Amino acid sequence: MKLFIEKYLLKTNIWVALCFTGLFIFFQLGLYEKILSVWGIVFFGTLAIYNFSRIKTLNEFFQFHSEKRMQIILTYVGLFGTLIFVLLRGFELKTFLYLGVLGLVSFCYSLPFSGLGLRAIPFLKLFLIAFVWAGSSIGLLLVVHHAVFQHSLLFLSVFLFVIGITIPFDIRDSASDEKELKTIPQVIGIKNSKILALLSLILSGFFFYLEFREFNLLVISWFISLLISFVLISLSSIKKSDFYYSFWLEGTSLLPLLIYLALNLF
Repeated sequence: MKLFIEKYLLKTNIWVALCFTGLFIFFQLGLYEKILSVWGIVFFGTLAIYNFSRIKTLNEFFQFHSEKRMQIILTYVGLFGTLIFVLLRGFELKTFLYLGVLGLVSFCYSLPFSGLGLRAIPFLKLFLIAFVWAGSSIGLLLVVHHAVFQHSLLFLSVFLFVIGITIPFDIRDSASDEKELKTIPQVIGIKNSKILALLSLILSGFFFYLEFREFNLLVISWFISLLISFVLISLSSIKKSDFYYSFWLEGTSLLPLLIYLALNLF
């Protein structure tokens, strides 16, 4: 089972696309009506960006016989899938512009060619990931539903949540990351980085509750997810396997939806 997950979900980035889409669906089900076409945009867009970031050279991108053939194919699948769902949905101009900005930032971050991506800029990597995830989940949802300022604290909450669950990945990669990147663990150390990650989760919960000021199903689901994430981050270390980070820790972004759906059964 583990080998199947690694080969067909993790290496293809389908897992991260599912987790990210799940985070979007969590907010959409809790706040608005279902719009399946937007789910498709989020899923295929994530699939394209993450697979694109795995391609090392520009030549590889156009050579289907290269070692990165699966990533190249899935990048094209993601791009075409995103385009199809965008055309099916249809958006107002401001939504297209918003999607365009997010797409551009994501593309510039993911550029894998010769260190051209924004992630090569010191200190920027973590905050770009958090911004894109928050902007593409709750941010996109608010733009689509003409409520940009209605749930602004949720954007901050998701931003902090993503920072919290992303720092452990930097801890995992601290030995292999170039020193010029100046990731959080490289600057403040592994122990302090874990403290910062846990603090980010606590602040995420605070702002999430502040948005609703009651313990409804959304808040309860978010708090339970934060608690599980808290435990997983506390147990993280350089010695943990890649599977621990790529499946379990990455999967924390899917937890709010799963818990929300489970609570709705009662």
